[in-house]
Amino acid sequence: MKILNTTIIFFSIIIVLYYAKFLLLPLFLSIFLYIIINSLSKDLVLFTKNKFFKINDIFSFIIILIGICVFSYFSLKLLKINLTKVINDSDQYQNNLNDLVVLFQSTFINFSVNENLFNKINVISLFSNILNFVKSFAGNFSLVLIYLIFIVMEQKFFHIKVNLILKKSNTKKIISKINNDIYSYFRIKTLTSLLTGFSTFLILFIIGNDLSLTFAIFAFFLNFIPYIGSLLAVIFPTFFSAIQFMNLSEPLITFTTLILSQILIGNFLETKLMGKTLNISPLALLIFLSMMGKLWGIVGMFLSVPLLVILIIVLNNVKETKKIAIFLSEKGID
Repeated sequence: MKILNTTIIFFSIIIVLYYAKFLLLPLFLSIFLYIIINSLSKDLVLFTKNKFFKINDIFSFIIILIGICVFSYFSLKLLKINLTKVINDSDQYQNNLNDLVVLFQSTFINFSVNENLFNKINVISLFSNILNFVKSFAGNFSLVLIYLIFIVMEQKFFHIKVNLILKKSNTKKIISKINNDIYSYFRIKTLTSLLTGFSTFLILFIIGNDLSLTFAIFAFFLNFIPYIGSLLAVIFPTFFSAIQFMNLSEPLITFTTLILSQILIGNFLETKLMGKTLNISPLALLIFLSMMGKLWGIVGMFLSVPLLVILIIVLNNVKETKKIAIFLSEKGID
C-alpha cells in the first residue's frame, strides 16, 4: 500500500511539474534568486560591520539586486551584439563548414554516412535560433524579477506566517537547512562559474575566436549544469574554431586549454570549496538532471541540483521516506 501511494505521489508531482511549468519555472527561479540575494546581502552587511561605512539589511539587499540586474542586462546585451555580428558574417562560416565536410569526405571513407547531418546545418539559422533563445530568456527573466518583487514584499509577513504554521522546531530546522545548503551551493557555484567564464573568454580571445564573448557567457551558465554543462562549454567553442580557422591547430589548442581550465576550476577549486556541502549520488543526479531537462528544458537542468538538495533534505526528515533519501545520497545520511 505504501509503495502504491508513493508511486501515485511521484507521478502526480511529475504531471504537475510538466503542466504547470509556465508558473512554477519562473517562481522557482525567483525563489532561488531571492535566497542568493538575501544571503549575499547578509555577507555584505557583515563585511561592512567594522568598516568606516555600515550598510543595513535593506540597503544591502538593494545593492546586490541592482548588481545582479546590471550584470544580467549587460551580459545579454553583449551576447546579442556578438551573435548579431557573427550572423552578419555567417556566409563565410557556412562556406567553411561545407569545405570541412568535403575535406572529411576525402579523408575518411565512411564519413559519407554522416554527410547529410552536416549538410543540414545552416549557420544563419543556427545562430538566429540562439539569438531568439537569448531574447526569450531576457523576457522570462523580467517575469522572474516581477515574482522576486512580490516575494520581497511578502518577506516580513512570510516569516510570521511560517512561525505560526510550523510550530515544530524540526520543520523550522528543515527550512533553515534548505536555505543554508542552497545558498552555499549557489555562492560557490557562482564564484567558480565566473572564473570559468572569464578563463574561457581569455583563452578564446587570445586564440582569436569570433564568439569568445558568447562562449564565455554560455560557459558561465553551463557551469551550473552538472556533467553535461562543462562538456558542452568545451565542445561548442572547439567545433566553432574548426569552422572559423579551417585547420587543426586552433581547435586543438581550444580543446586542450578549455579542458585544462575546466579541470583546474571544476575538479580542484570547486571540489575544495564545496567540500561536504552536498551529498548527492552522481547516478541519482544524472537521472534527475535528465528528467528535469525533459520537463523544463535547459532551465530545469540548471535547477536540478538545488531541487534535488531540497528533495533529499525533506525525504531524510520524514520517517517513511528516510531510506529513499539514503539511496539518493552519495555516502548515506546520518
